[in-house]
Amino acid sequence: MTYFKPFKSALLPLNLQFFAAEGGAAGGAGGTETKDLITKLSNDVTKASTELKSLMDQQADEIRKHGETSSATAEQVKKAEEKMLKFEGDLKGITDSFNEFKKQQGRPDYAAGGETKSIGERFTESEQYKNTIAAGLKSTPSFEVKNFFKKDLDSAAANGGLLTTTYVYPQIVAAPDTQLRLRDLMNVQGITSPSIEYIEESGFVNAAAPVVEKAIAPQSDLTFEQKTAQVRNIAHFIPATKNVLDDAAQLRNYVDNRLLYGLKMTEEAQILFGSGTGEDLLGLMTHTGTQDLGTRATADVTMIDHIRRAITLARLAGYPVTAIVLHPSDWETIELSKGTDGHYIFTSVNDGGQMRLFRTPVVESTSMTEGSFLAGSLGIAAQLLDREQSNIRVSESHSDYFTRGMLAILAEERLAMPVYRPEALVKGSFAVATV
Repeated sequence: MTYFKPFKSALLPLNLQFFAAEGGAAGGAGGTETKDLITKLSNDVTKASTELKSLMDQQADEIRKHGETSSATAEQVKKAEEKMLKFEGDLKGITDSFNEFKKQQGRPDYAAGGETKSIGERFTESEQYKNTIAAGLKSTPSFEVKNFFKKDLDSAAANGGLLTTTYVYPQIVAAPDTQLRLRDLMNVQGITSPSIEYIEESGFVNAAAPVVEKAIAPQSDLTFEQKTAQVRNIAHFIPATKNVLDDAAQLRNYVDNRLLYGLKMTEEAQILFGSGTGEDLLGLMTHTGTQDLGTRATADVTMIDHIRRAITLARLAGYPVTAIVLHPSDWETIELSKGTDGHYIFTSVNDGGQMRLFRTPVVESTSMTEGSFLAGSLGIAAQLLDREQSNIRVSESHSDYFTRGMLAILAEERLAMPVYRPEALVKGSFAVATV
């Protein structure tokens, strides 16, 4: 009669993936051979384990039914056990070779010269600890740990630095944008033509006067001049590879926004200081019809005084001033103006104040030249005509971009700026006139 005997083997719960990974990490022909051998052993163990489990299940079933197992089944189980024992011997040879390799590599747990103990084990076996216990003390002298590692661990590549990684912030931190507001102060309209002809009132002699009944009324004079404002292009582009735009979705949006912002910066500079020649607009500060208050007569005339006189000059021409354009540095000087006792005369430091001078809004613009200003009715004086609003176009039809996998990202706008009433504008300088 043959009885069931359970088989116990260290290989049954064994995970060979660790050894396969470590063996492959050894590098070179030896590492590859070790990995191949472990892979074959893993396959053999899996196959043998399946076979043994099947035989054990068969043996258990025979015992339940007949109270014993057949001689044939018992013999098969015995052979399967012997095969598993052989695999244990093969594994021992591999692990011994692997441990020897780790010792050669100087691993802390296989350091040359015998067993490496933990810091805790070293401490409890130290003379400092033993003497403290013997004396009944509650604390020990300092215990120095030496040579726990064969070399220092630091950020150098060979000493662990290769294990560190640099964190990459996944967003683009955009540069701060300057507020561009001159367009908002002007009358803006669309246009479908490449140019606009308009009539500018260049002179007006007002002879209106009280007259007696049946008397001839005095004659006033109006003079006009025909002007033409050409549509001008403002454009720029950035080259980029197709791959980077495909792989970094946020980059495309960022590039588009920065290109459009660049257009607006140039547009604002053209509104103020365009030369009117070549492809430039004719700017409000450079137009010959813009009234010029000039520089301050003396240092006693403050910057605020000078601006107030410009407002008066525009009003004398018949136009209400709707905005004052200043460079940020000049606006800072005005806000920091103090009385003789040191108090701020313009605003409260705690609460700030509205950006106004004499009931008129102040607009800061970095496009304005520091030391100069413009006051006037911008909505009446001039008009922006958009032939083609700011837009983005992308094309590979530039130079050899198609064959290089490149794209040209183009930002462009087309506009004209007729100046209908230049006398509604007054410019000036904060410089003091020299004698």
